[in-house]
Amino acid sequence: MALKGVLFTLTLFLLIPLSNLEAKCRSRHDCNPANISDSDICGFHKVDNDLYRGGRPTCNGLSKLQALGMRTFINLGGADGALHGCEDDARKAGVRFISFHISLAQTVLTGVSDDRLRRLFALMQEAPKPIFLSCYLGRDRTGMIVALYRVRRRELSLQEATKEAVYYGYRPHFIGLRKTLERYKDPRQLEFLPALSSSAAPLDSVCLPPGMRDDTRAGF
Repeated sequence: MALKGVLFTLTLFLLIPLSNLEAKCRSRHDCNPANISDSDICGFHKVDNDLYRGGRPTCNGLSKLQALGMRTFINLGGADGALHGCEDDARKAGVRFISFHISLAQTVLTGVSDDRLRRLFALMQEAPKPIFLSCYLGRDRTGMIVALYRVRRRELSLQEATKEAVYYGYRPHFIGLRKTLERYKDPRQLEFLPALSSSAAPLDSVCLPPGMRDDTRAGF
C-alpha cells in the first residue's frame, strides 16, 4: 500500500502537466477578507491576524497581499518564478521574502525533519507579521504547516487542524506530509517547536471554516 501511494503521488507531481493542475484550482473562500480570486492566488484565505495562506500569487495577487498589509512571504516551494520581477518592487516596499522549500522527496516519502520544522517555526516566530505562507497550489505543503501552526497556537487540536487542512484541499495520501503530522500527535513533541506567540491567539483573530468551533480551543 505504501509503495502504491508513493507511485501515485509521484504520478501527480511528475506526469500531470502543471497547466492541468492550475486549471483545477477551485478553492473555498470562507475566510477571504479581500475577495482575492483564484486567478490572483489559488486557495487564498486568512488563518488568523498573523497568517494568510495560498498558492503562488500573480503580480496582481502580490499587490493585493501588500494592500492587506503582508510583511513576510514564505515560499515552501512552487512559487519560484511566478512573480516575474514584481517581487523586486515588493522588496523595496519592505516585504521580506523567505525561501523554505519542502522537497518532492519530503512530501511523498521521507517527511520533514523535526530540525527543519523547528527552523521554519523560528523563522515564522521572528518574521514581521502578517505572513503569507505559500506553495504551488496552497494545499498540501501549506496545509500541513498551517495544521501544525494551528495546534502550536492553540487554535485547534491536531485532529481538528487536520480536518481543516483536508477541507482546504490537503491530501493525506502524500505519505511524507502525513507522517510529519502524525509525529506531532505527542504533545511533548509539539512543545519543541518554537512558540509563535506568548499565549493563545485571540479568538476574534482566528478564522475557521463553517462547522468548526470558534468559541473554544478544543483539546486545551
